[in-house]
Amino acid sequence: MTDEPRLYVRSELLHRGIERPDREAGSGFTRMRRGVYSAATGAPDRDAIYRRRVLAAHRTLTGEHVFSHESAAVMLKLPILGPWPEQVHLVCERRSGGRSQLDVVRHCVGLEAVDPVQVDGVLVTSPARTAFDIALSRPFAQAVVVTDAALRRQGCASELAALLEWYGRGRGHARVARVVAFADARSESPGESWSRVLMQALGFARPLLQFEVVTAGRSEFADFGWRGGTVLGEFDGEVKYREDRYRSGGRVEDVVIREKNRENRMRRGVSGFARWDWSDLRTGRLGPILAAAGVPRAG
Repeated sequence: MTDEPRLYVRSELLHRGIERPDREAGSGFTRMRRGVYSAATGAPDRDAIYRRRVLAAHRTLTGEHVFSHESAAVMLKLPILGPWPEQVHLVCERRSGGRSQLDVVRHCVGLEAVDPVQVDGVLVTSPARTAFDIALSRPFAQAVVVTDAALRRQGCASELAALLEWYGRGRGHARVARVVAFADARSESPGESWSRVLMQALGFARPLLQFEVVTAGRSEFADFGWRGGTVLGEFDGEVKYREDRYRSGGRVEDVVIREKNRENRMRRGVSGFARWDWSDLRTGRLGPILAAAGVPRAG
């Protein structure tokens, strides 16, 4: 189990003498869905908030169900592109009738080929099925982000191929097949995944990922490489400056200096080098950055 704060249904709080937990000053509870409350614990991040919504839905839902789509992704710790949805998603048996609620969307498609896994006491679709469902129903870029992460963390390429075969030529088969063909386990972050999608849309050549560059006997790995490594590209996400696994216990300033020295070493042996961040992806600056560095066009 994770260190999630405990969830309480209304009857449990009434037993404690708390009648309106989300309105009483100093009660220490936050409403997660109708009749379910969470013990307040500071300011949780967006992932934690949505995860609590899923767990809160599980406390009060009846019948056989398996959380799916983004709700499975958050429980499996698979990233998505953009904010988490307002609703919780689940798949259930066809006979359940498809009745959704304001905050719960039921996909009554049957539970065959779902292959659920249990995470913190709730059933969710497997990483491969989660990627498949998102590829079937969400935009290409969003699907690539999830599928890249599922392949990288779970190594589920064979499961995805089996799902495609099981689905046959059903509606949306081509869009799922396109995502599966494009996805790559070597893409290490949502920013790198979205970058690849935009590169294709902008007409640039498909890059080699995690391209090894040897400088002064030292191996470095660039996020992207073109023309045999004569042109390199790096996505500059904030995660490496914030997470301890990148900082190795050091300061943010140390990481910045280390990254700058690494970039300088890689630049010495190449004809072009591009670096971009989230802001460049959002505002359409990626194309000019790649063109200025000499990234080749497709074909």
